[in-house]
Amino acid sequence: MKKKWIMYLTVSTVLILVFLYFYFRSTKIDAVKAKKQDYTEKILVTGTIQAKNFSVLTSGINGVIENIYIREGQPVTKGSIIAKLNTQEIEADIAKAKALYEKSKYDLEVVSSVSLENAKAQLKSAQINYDISNREFLDHEKLYQKKYISRLEFDSKKQEFINSEKTLKDAQINFNTFQNEGASYKSALENTNSAESNLKSLENNLSKYYISAPYDGFITVRNVEVGQTVAPYTSMFQISSNDEKVVSINLDEKYINKVTLGSPIKIYPYADTTKFSSGNIYYIGINVDETNGTLEVKGDIDKTLPEFLFNSTVNTIIQGESFKDAVLLQGVYTIQKKNKTYVYLLKNGKSKLVEVQGVPVIDGFIVISGLENDDIVLSPKNITENIRVTPIFES
Repeated sequence: MKKKWIMYLTVSTVLILVFLYFYFRSTKIDAVKAKKQDYTEKILVTGTIQAKNFSVLTSGINGVIENIYIREGQPVTKGSIIAKLNTQEIEADIAKAKALYEKSKYDLEVVSSVSLENAKAQLKSAQINYDISNREFLDHEKLYQKKYISRLEFDSKKQEFINSEKTLKDAQINFNTFQNEGASYKSALENTNSAESNLKSLENNLSKYYISAPYDGFITVRNVEVGQTVAPYTSMFQISSNDEKVVSINLDEKYINKVTLGSPIKIYPYADTTKFSSGNIYYIGINVDETNGTLEVKGDIDKTLPEFLFNSTVNTIIQGESFKDAVLLQGVYTIQKKNKTYVYLLKNGKSKLVEVQGVPVIDGFIVISGLENDDIVLSPKNITENIRVTPIFES
């Protein structure tokens, strides 16, 4: 009997000890201490260095490409010839136009000098002849009235006078014609002006057969080859300027609402965090690329580093949303349930599940409300609510 009591007592003691062990046992859990501070989200993306200004060079006319003098990636200076179309036909037209222009100038000179002088001499001669015929007619008229001459003689002299008068009028008309206000001069002048205008038009068109650089820069795209026929406004080359460089970014659409015009950025040479330049977002595209789910964003660069070569890859940090008096937690410390966020806190030595409000960021989760300074946040891994916890703080 005594042995049975001893056995019961031993079992009871073991059970009590087991109960006490599990009741007072404390689970070791990773933990962090909440610390409120101002926080600005950092969005890390990859960018490409590009020129701020670029142009598409076109032909403007129909033609066949005769030569290409500069290839992709080569630097060009303002006015340098990049390519030339075949000019054989237009040069022949220009030669003909020059010949016509020279002939029209000669004809105008003839009208203005030789013909005008002849007309002037004819007018002077007709005037002298008219004056003589007029005096003789008046004299014969008096003689006829006194019946000193016959009617036949008087009529003959009268006809001479009428003929001289007509000759004078014709000479005057001819002289006026060759003067500046005359029809012959105007016609010759119009021919000269028309020939000159046609020549200038052809010479201006000749310049369209030469594709030149509008400013200093680099040829970044070439769409044509020698021998190719091009139509007006065919895209032939793309040129980028040397003056200003920008960073072009394909931003993941999930960050669209976090980036605004003027958002500060830092640009680092690829794989080098010791140097950087600052800037701001100045362009945000309108449409998302459905193929890769990105939106084009561009930022200016305050100071271009030597490493920022055209088309080189750079790392870019975009300043996203800012928060005041917030707590940044790693994502592993949060629990998502039915569109709500929870964390485990250490309360009176035990775990307690509480709801918090905030937003997910690249670095983790920003808690806006629900936590106080020095709250101990527990890792939710392998724990439940109301268990004893010994926090192990991250070093």
